[in-house]
Amino acid sequence: MSDAGEGPTTAARAGWYPDPMTPARRRYWTGSSWTYATTDAVPIDHPPPEDVFPLPEGHRLPDPVAPRPAAATAEASPARPPQKPVKWVLAVVVGLLVGLTGVVLSSRDSSERPASPPESAVGEPPGTDPAPVPQPGNPLQNNDPSAAALATLIVKAEDVPTTADVVVFQGGIGLSQPTLDLCNGTYPSESRRAARIQDAVLDAEGRVVLSTEAVLYRDSGGTTQALSELRSVVAACPSTPVPGPPGQPAVKTTFNPPPGSAWPETPTVNRQVYDLTTDDGSGRTTRTIAVYLQRGRALLGVYFSQPDGPQIAVEGQTTIESIVGVFARRLAALPTSVVGA
Repeated sequence: MSDAGEGPTTAARAGWYPDPMTPARRRYWTGSSWTYATTDAVPIDHPPPEDVFPLPEGHRLPDPVAPRPAAATAEASPARPPQKPVKWVLAVVVGLLVGLTGVVLSSRDSSERPASPPESAVGEPPGTDPAPVPQPGNPLQNNDPSAAALATLIVKAEDVPTTADVVVFQGGIGLSQPTLDLCNGTYPSESRRAARIQDAVLDAEGRVVLSTEAVLYRDSGGTTQALSELRSVVAACPSTPVPGPPGQPAVKTTFNPPPGSAWPETPTVNRQVYDLTTDDGSGRTTRTIAVYLQRGRALLGVYFSQPDGPQIAVEGQTTIESIVGVFARRLAALPTSVVGA
């Protein structure tokens, strides 16, 4: 949708338009919906792709702007999304959201929120330094042509009660922050990531209760390596504190017997579950359940920061098992053109 101040516009005709996620590329628009098809810069009227698969509902990419009649052959720029109030999300991150700003919803004044999420969220970006500003060609930027598909995997505002907020982590879009960090381990597979989005659910008290992190690796070998590294790090995690990144305390991690052995499986989706308690030496311990779902080159982390008792409802589900099932089905629904498997 265009801004109200620009006056009425007509719907954009079918064609190749700048991809809101990666404007240097073109994404095919059917005349009514975006598709998974992308290519390098081509004219709007370039022949359509052989296979047209529309993006699922809820992707939140803005419609392309229809070329003005006087310049019908000129390429259109992607429309700016409606402005919404944003909490503690960095301005540079907001600029990258484009159509995904609908994920960042808030009903409270920004003074009520911390400058960054509580440290209890597994997968949370370490430290408080601002993420680097991605530049064209910057390897920290989401440059994967299928990056928009990640928005269909993560938790969204419509998934949770109206008393909760869904916000994007500082540095939650792009590759500037790690995905794997259990036991402060080393994960070489991080260099094989191609796109990433991480957001979180805050309850009425402002606590992070759930975080979801969707990642695309360059190929399925990257996700296979990532899951293997997780198993190795967890198996070798010492009973003593492990030094963290610069400026972060050493953390002792204890792995509890994981749940999930009796959870129903989702066809085509692999799952690894960890129940862990961390102690940073401050006298406070934190228990988290981290669930990693993998299909092809896509990895989806679902992190429960308050695992005891009923969970905040996600699509009406209030148990960890059933909530994991919600996200596993989303991952299973991605077309093979995205996941490569």
